[in-house]
Amino acid sequence: MAAGDGHVVNNFKEQLLLKTVDCNSDTFRLALYSDAYDAAQLDGADAAYSTTNEIAASGYTAAGESIGTPVVAQDDTNNRASWDDDGTNVTWSTLATATIQRAILYDDTTATKWHAIIWEIGTNSNGGDYTIQFASTGMLLLT
Repeated sequence: MAAGDGHVVNNFKEQLLLKTVDCNSDTFRLALYSDAYDAAQLDGADAAYSTTNEIAASGYTAAGESIGTPVVAQDDTNNRASWDDDGTNVTWSTLATATIQRAILYDDTTATKWHAIIWEIGTNSNGGDYTIQFASTGMLLLT
């Protein structure tokens, strides 16, 4: 996958169908990692938050940052539904230099802390503010 590409984790899809995850009211966090993800993190039955390979840099706290208020919306005009974080980008202020290869959005409300979406990251931090900006259509767009 190229920088910026995202992947919806298979287990997250299952948890949605089982109503274990509530995209409208659960608390979601975005964590940064120094290594590329592997197949087990994407498609494994236990794809969940872990501190393994999470970055350790000044300005970053393990477990990442909370996203804004989750918003689920239906768009009948374009025959789609979206999931967004109320338009709020996630920013780490003065994040020390670190190698960042992926960002993982996970559900912090569930006991297991299921992975939801994994993004490839192509930009390392350099000591300034570091922002993950979601697409104008949201974090997830179902068409």
